[in-house]
Amino acid sequence: MRRPAFPALVLAAAPGLAAQAPAPAPVFPERTDLVVVDVVVADKQGKPVTGLRAEDFTVLDEKQPQPVVSFEAVRAPASAAPAAAAAAVERPRVVSNEQAADRSGRTFTIVFDNVHLTPLHAYRAKQAIGAFLEGGVRDGDRVSLVATGGGAWWSTRMPAGRADLLSVLKGLEGRRVRDSSTREQVTDFEAIRIHVYQDRMVGQRVGRRFDQLGVTLRDSERQRDMREIYLPGVNHPLVEARAAEAYQQLRRRLNVTLGALERALGALAGSRGRKGLVLVSEGFVLDPTLDAYKKVVEAARRANVALYFVDTRGLEGLTSTFGASLEAPPDPRDYGAIWADNSQDAEGSEMLAVDTGGFAVRNTNDVGAGLSRIARESESYYLIGYTPPPGPRDGRFRRIEVKVRGKGLVVRARKGYYAPNDAAPPTTTASAPAGTPAAAAAESASGAGETPKPTDKAALDRDLQQALDSPFPVGDVKVRMTAFVLDETVLGRARTLLAAEVDAANLDFVEKDGRHADTLDVLMVAQHRESGEYVRRDQKLEMAFQPASLARVRQSWYPVVQEFELAPGAYQAKIVVRDGNSRRLGSLTYEFDVPPLSELRVSTPVLTDSVRQREGERVPTPVLIVRRVFAPEGRLYCQFDVYGAEKDKATGLPHVRASYVLRDSEGVPRERGGPLLLSPTSLGRISQLLWLPLEGARAGDYELVLTIRDELTGLEREVRETFTIAAGTRATSASPAR
Repeated sequence: MRRPAFPALVLAAAPGLAAQAPAPAPVFPERTDLVVVDVVVADKQGKPVTGLRAEDFTVLDEKQPQPVVSFEAVRAPASAAPAAAAAAVERPRVVSNEQAADRSGRTFTIVFDNVHLTPLHAYRAKQAIGAFLEGGVRDGDRVSLVATGGGAWWSTRMPAGRADLLSVLKGLEGRRVRDSSTREQVTDFEAIRIHVYQDRMVGQRVGRRFDQLGVTLRDSERQRDMREIYLPGVNHPLVEARAAEAYQQLRRRLNVTLGALERALGALAGSRGRKGLVLVSEGFVLDPTLDAYKKVVEAARRANVALYFVDTRGLEGLTSTFGASLEAPPDPRDYGAIWADNSQDAEGSEMLAVDTGGFAVRNTNDVGAGLSRIARESESYYLIGYTPPPGPRDGRFRRIEVKVRGKGLVVRARKGYYAPNDAAPPTTTASAPAGTPAAAAAESASGAGETPKPTDKAALDRDLQQALDSPFPVGDVKVRMTAFVLDETVLGRARTLLAAEVDAANLDFVEKDGRHADTLDVLMVAQHRESGEYVRRDQKLEMAFQPASLARVRQSWYPVVQEFELAPGAYQAKIVVRDGNSRRLGSLTYEFDVPPLSELRVSTPVLTDSVRQREGERVPTPVLIVRRVFAPEGRLYCQFDVYGAEKDKATGLPHVRASYVLRDSEGVPRERGGPLLLSPTSLGRISQLLWLPLEGARAGDYELVLTIRDELTGLEREVRETFTIAAGTRATSASPAR
């Protein structure tokens, strides 16, 4: 076989690449007869205890001992991954979920509660989180950084994603600004006691503080007597008004934070390893009238996640309502309440930590040490599986207790699981075959089939959102993805195509009216790393094929393309695909960069082995594909555009040359060419197409290196594109639905 040649470039203006479109997709956990509990055992100093065996543990289900049927001791790598190694990792040009994702190991979700963080405490929180990312995580850890009030939802794996997380963290700020324009302030705890419970004792304490701040609350004797007659037990109107205002504000903050926590916890379902959600916040009160607390705890139990609360306030003296503005010392009757408010204003966040198997880090100025303790606790843990005993299938929460042999040992494990619910409405969702990622996810999730499969549209959309939020790819529907950054549009943004291909081999086509039909719900999101700005696209693709075409379709990958206008910077894109008939899901995450648009740059080259030759056109139009593996036959085409080149003052046209080199997997040059002058159009656009024959090409990996030089400025840009020659490559695109 001869080597691939790289003949003379064909220089002509190539037609633009048309953007196509897509939509959303979910799959649901399958029932399992195995409950898996991850258990941390520590000594009195908080150091993990290693070397334990299955016989050292006793598992109680509703107080009844259960035999252990599976046991695994897990240890994280001995040392933190070096930051320098992470910086050297290059972003892949194409990502795929064809390989089953490793869902074991440690997973951390750091929730930066910016709606409950003031700018000062947010700075302290960022320092501690940064230190945790530098020294607390290990190779293979999955880490997500989420901001409750928006601005971040970034998931990655260590060590490659450390720099990205640090960059995301840098852009976060505390959004809670305390009102200093008025002296009549009440704490969140006081607001609940006064507004919800009409607590006169707390109301009188607030009234005395208002007096000390110079706010006159003293009624005339007649006014006081009238209030006692007609409104007994009600606090002063000004105190009531301030409490009502503060209560409405805290309810808005609580709904945002608790909603974000529930969503982040739901995204962690389906992994076997140790999972922890770290809430970094100034804390929030416990409002018994809100069901959202219970939903957060239930989400943590279903996903088998321990929640940790890290209080960024550290050691404090007086509460925020006491300070230099007081015109007199506090009333002696209020001393105890002043100190108690510090804990009461964070009672809700501390309760969540205790109820989910975690702990709270409070009353310390060394917040970083608290985060290190959380990381250290999960360096060594045990996965213990048992078959749940027979019982009513009513969806009830069943309690678990894990005991370990030995004195002075502390055990942290999930509190229980939800039993199957036969009363749940039936569903048409297909069961995941044994051994598939969906079945494995179900087996390792919350246990015993505790999550009924939803049928209504809202429930399906929740599962779609959960797949989008999850740090793990879903591989029940195979998909691959890449990005093409093209020309500048308006306002300093680049036209960017997010392109994906869905494996049609296992799509669940159903015969209908003589055709085989299915739908693809596709959801795409692109998030800017520095600003947190994101763009979302949803689409439903209808597919219908004649019976004679179905076999060919099943040998192909169905193309899905969406167009975005993106500002320069780093991006994380996520795609979720749902098979409309089987309801199975596929998802993955792709990271890419949009370069500065004011400089000489080259569009993302399109490599393809397919073109369309329209009648009357001298140059064929390349078909945009994601695949980078080509058969040793036909031609390989490469299209690229050049932007930002200097224009000659005399002609108004750029003067650009291109050269290339083709290297094999060992870096040995196989072909060279150029420098060749690239001819612009009359409007100065440079859009070029080149090709090389693949017939008889030697199998292996190749790298095509393009060097673009602006002859007027001397600037050069180098673009590297890799591809593989392999026999038996499947076709890329299905025929259009018809």
